[in-house]
Amino acid sequence: MQLRKRLRVVVLLFVVFASALAIGYIISAAPQPPEVKIYPRIGHSPISIQQATDFTPPNSSAGCACVVSGSGSSGDPYVIAGWDINASETNGISVSSVDKYFIITQVRISGTQRDVGISFDQIQNARISNSTIIGTFVAISLFESNKVTIQDNVISQSEYGVSLEASDSNTVFRNGMNTIGQVSVFVRGSDNLVEANTIDGSYGAINLDGTPRAAARNMIKNNTIRLPEAYGIGLWRASDNKIIANTIADGGGVGILLTASSSGNTIENNNVRRNTADGILINKGSSSNLVQKNIFMGNGDGGSTFDLHSEESSNVWRDNTFETRKPDTLG
Repeated sequence: MQLRKRLRVVVLLFVVFASALAIGYIISAAPQPPEVKIYPRIGHSPISIQQATDFTPPNSSAGCACVVSGSGSSGDPYVIAGWDINASETNGISVSSVDKYFIITQVRISGTQRDVGISFDQIQNARISNSTIIGTFVAISLFESNKVTIQDNVISQSEYGVSLEASDSNTVFRNGMNTIGQVSVFVRGSDNLVEANTIDGSYGAINLDGTPRAAARNMIKNNTIRLPEAYGIGLWRASDNKIIANTIADGGGVGILLTASSSGNTIENNNVRRNTADGILINKGSSSNLVQKNIFMGNGDGGSTFDLHSEESSNVWRDNTFETRKPDTLG
């Protein structure tokens, strides 16, 4: 009996040891994520790319003299990286009307609130990432530009953060913005994604504006907004957008504002607290919006401003958590 017990213990130890070796082999053999290359930061004059030939090979003194790698294809985009640029007299980086694939990453651009940090005009299939932009008029400006990703950047002390003007199908993801004089993310376009950004201190945090053209089917999701002066998320003539799971707190104005005939929007699962004015305000003429499963707490004064406030009766309110409301049919 004792011999059998000893044999069982030996077999068990062998199985455990063999399993550990196998797991170790699997982990070591599995593909590992590539290391992110770190570019040393070097001073560079402002960069202007107006045609494809301005993308010159690394170490070239012609063209933009800014490309560190890549060939401009979808699988091997040009990389502009590692530059420290003073944008106090002109835009830091300007790219117009080129059809190459390219990435701007790990650059630092500083200005005196007069010019644009990074300007794209009629650009597609580009990315701006892991960069710092300080003290510009507009940190990142897109005009008639599509399928651009703006990700993991730090933007501060600028009048505007990210501006998407007449631009569709872009992604603004996981950027940090603070001390923005006007609007942190300004969207005039459709099918854009604004997700997981942190916005700390601005006049208005996120603005969807359909005044000159449609602002439709945009997704504003999982953003954290603190201390907006006038509004956290504002919609002007904006239709069929989704405002989902955002946090808006401690603002000096309205948490979420729908005005100027904004219709067909979904406002869902947001957490809006301690804003001086209304938690959500839907002005007269903004109709057929769905407001459901949100938390609006501690907003307004309960006399003229409220957690829930609507001047339009043709919206749907469901399963919201709140303390004050006007009219009392809201829910």
